[in-house]
Amino acid sequence: MIGFVLRVVALAAVYLLVLTSVAPGDALVGLALASGLVVSFGSLRMRPVGGSWWRWLAALTGTIVTTGRDMAVGTVRTVRFCLGGPATPGFVEIPRGDRSRHGVALWGVLTGEAPDEYPVDVDDERHVLIVHLLDADAPDAVRERHARAHERWLRHVVR
Repeated sequence: MIGFVLRVVALAAVYLLVLTSVAPGDALVGLALASGLVVSFGSLRMRPVGGSWWRWLAALTGTIVTTGRDMAVGTVRTVRFCLGGPATPGFVEIPRGDRSRHGVALWGVLTGEAPDEYPVDVDDERHVLIVHLLDADAPDAVRERHARAHERWLRHVVR
């Protein structure tokens, strides 16, 4: 029962964050929608990757902090580019590695949060993820950064 309530409250909170509202009517609609989703998908059991909730929570926290840092650095790069600073826009191919399709989806969402990087395509035949960057003059460094984030955090968050 506690798990049900926590899931409903978490989903309703996300709904209210997206609406940027805390109006009572919006909260009721959010709770109703969240309850329906939790009941509909109640047979799905959440299991942490690796079996430890603490490790999963630490990896999720690391993912959020890393994404926040990437967003801040990307914002500075974008402002510099918009003000006429030097840049070498281009595409970088990142090896997919052992990422599952859920891992690739999370990678795409998180990569797109930084304004200087945009996920463009997933080439399943060549097993690469293609990203457009405002400054792609060091593609090996970009590949290394994405590989490091995957190894350190993302692979512990999703299967």
